[in-house]
Amino acid sequence: MFSDSTWGLCEYHTAGFTDGELEALKEYDEQRTLKGYFDLEELLEKTGAEIGEALRIRAGELARWHNGLLRLMADPRIENQRRRENPLGPHYDEHGKGPYGGAVARFLVFSTQDYHRHRHGYEYAVTVWALGLQAPDSYPPDTRGLDLDNRTLKLWD
Repeated sequence: MFSDSTWGLCEYHTAGFTDGELEALKEYDEQRTLKGYFDLEELLEKTGAEIGEALRIRAGELARWHNGLLRLMADPRIENQRRRENPLGPHYDEHGKGPYGGAVARFLVFSTQDYHRHRHGYEYAVTVWALGLQAPDSYPPDTRGLDLDNRTLKLWD
């Protein structure tokens, strides 16, 4: 899951990861079981009990991901020891936030944004599925977004 570009992004203009931070982040990444993309069309093609089971599985994966993020943020290995010694942080770590060094803070921001993107996709799928169950004959045309400027519903690009 970790690629060289991910590590380069997180270490740019900030103090690098410590060995303990790397170990904690890799453990977190290995425990995350959710696949890297959310295919709404694939999920919504399922019918009957099959879609209910798929939604339950997805909910379980999201719950495990959420709990993994919480465990990671509480992991003492990613707490910035340098920040403990100097609350303003070292001069070369201007991107550090709270108890985390800059590289870890960026990783956490990226990871939580990724989690929330998947969570919103799941919530959208549940909404579409539930509304589809209530439609008398057929569900309204396929739309995935809102264009406020043009006052229209639109497909995702």
